[in-house]
Amino acid sequence: MENKSHRMVAFLFRGGGMMRLGVCVQALEKRFPLSWAEDWDNPGLLSGDPMSNIEKVSVSLDATVQTVRMAAESGSNLLVTHHPAFIHPLKRLTADSYEGATLFEAIRRGVPLYSIHTNWDVSPEGVNCVLAEKAGLTNPLPLSQGFNGAWGFGAHGELPVHWTLSQFAAHIRKVWDLSWIHVLGEPAKPVGRIAICGGAGGDAMNDAIRQGIDVFITADLRYHQALAGRFSGLSLLVCDHGEMESASLDRLTELIISSTGLPTKRLPKDPPSGFFNLQETGKLAKE
Repeated sequence: MENKSHRMVAFLFRGGGMMRLGVCVQALEKRFPLSWAEDWDNPGLLSGDPMSNIEKVSVSLDATVQTVRMAAESGSNLLVTHHPAFIHPLKRLTADSYEGATLFEAIRRGVPLYSIHTNWDVSPEGVNCVLAEKAGLTNPLPLSQGFNGAWGFGAHGELPVHWTLSQFAAHIRKVWDLSWIHVLGEPAKPVGRIAICGGAGGDAMNDAIRQGIDVFITADLRYHQALAGRFSGLSLLVCDHGEMESASLDRLTELIISSTGLPTKRLPKDPPSGFFNLQETGKLAKE
């Protein structure tokens, strides 16, 4: 109970008052350098006046019309997201596109947009490190080494107690707060060496195979990637991209507080996704 209370106090820290957006950006980029991001990525300040004042920050997985509204209505004047509001250059800015509508709402509401994307993925405090910690891996290491102080992509490590694949899948679903998880492999097979790649990590699967991993966990695994993984002897756990990365956002919120001193709050998660249960559907149809 004492540990929970301590973490709650840190999470709800209210110090800091106000700072210029440009100064806030400098603090964030000292902690999460843009040089860590992939070349194709678009992290950083995406909209907003660097001379404007920031008093409160909201954090969410995505920048959408809805999350911008929630940020504004909570009193925030900066929305930090994991996924950028846009990655590719926009040829036109109109409100009939997802990106345009989001930017219009952000500008109208006075909520600058800032993204910490692949530079959060490879951070030594970021997505994969948080997922490995929550999974209970001992002495985790990156699947591929990072540069310039970055951790690298993915993580791998040992479980302190070897479980069956089905037991481990149930554990991951609970500790990452997932609504579902797709298991490819023998449920009763003992597993001990685990690899993780947050988000769409199919391209990291060969690194997991080279490490002699028992189970590889990622999202958005393509059909032929799954076939290749199973052929190599890997058991595969596939979960929702957003839910997997959302497991790291409480930590990101805490780090924004410690980096800027600004009051920072994570916005509520989206409702969980799910599937029809065909047996239950058939039962209802008969009734």
